[in-house]
Amino acid sequence: MSDISEVVRVLRGKRGTFRSVVPFDLGKTGPLVFDFSERNRELGGIDLDDPVKFTAYVFGELRRRGVPVGVGCYDEDRVVYRGRALFGGGGEHRSVHLGIDIFVESGTPVSTPLAAEIHSFANNETHGDYGPTIILEHRSEGVVFFTLYGHLSVDSLAGLRAGGRYAAGEVIGRVGGSHENGGWAPHLHFQVITDMGTWRGDFPGTAAPSERERYLELCPDPNLILGIPNMPSATRGRLPLDPHFVEPGGLENIRT
Repeated sequence: MSDISEVVRVLRGKRGTFRSVVPFDLGKTGPLVFDFSERNRELGGIDLDDPVKFTAYVFGELRRRGVPVGVGCYDEDRVVYRGRALFGGGGEHRSVHLGIDIFVESGTPVSTPLAAEIHSFANNETHGDYGPTIILEHRSEGVVFFTLYGHLSVDSLAGLRAGGRYAAGEVIGRVGGSHENGGWAPHLHFQVITDMGTWRGDFPGTAAPSERERYLELCPDPNLILGIPNMPSATRGRLPLDPHFVEPGGLENIRT
């Protein structure tokens, strides 16, 4: 197990050297940052459990704004999980998001940002789950950590074997459609993990609010790798002013 402070130190030291996980320069593209918390009142009018309607919402906004990529935030307490049994059905919902979502068209290539070997993989087929998932192991300066890639296409898992190696920037899979990715709008769930424990091919991508601090210690901010400007961090409750930020209150308040 690596200490989160050591993982953060290594990632900060490598800032600017990571390869992009999708074929866009996220530091320059200016992705549309979505608000999936209860602050966005427009979500109340959308059936978030319907992948067709959720996809229309997300990609409709991307087209309207002329932006090719959307992102969903790390450490965000989301309403989108509250209607799905997988995330809590009857008890405290696991609503705090532990990764960053990158909304791109299905079929978009996904690459590893740094050299890696395959830790594990699985098709987590339950409705609302990750669908096809790959977890990579990385070693740098004696520090071991992991990255998780969820909501991939089924064919992304073909021919994989634990221990297989990738060079930085090498394609590891593709973003899956909603028919295969757990029932979500097409996107990549990208997460950094310090300790996999006994998990293989899966790891919690959300946490109950009461367990938030424990899981944030296991899952540092993926933006240390992605380098997306104007994203929130675990220590800031929300974004600074940004032209693509979905302001509390809904999409009608996006700044132009």
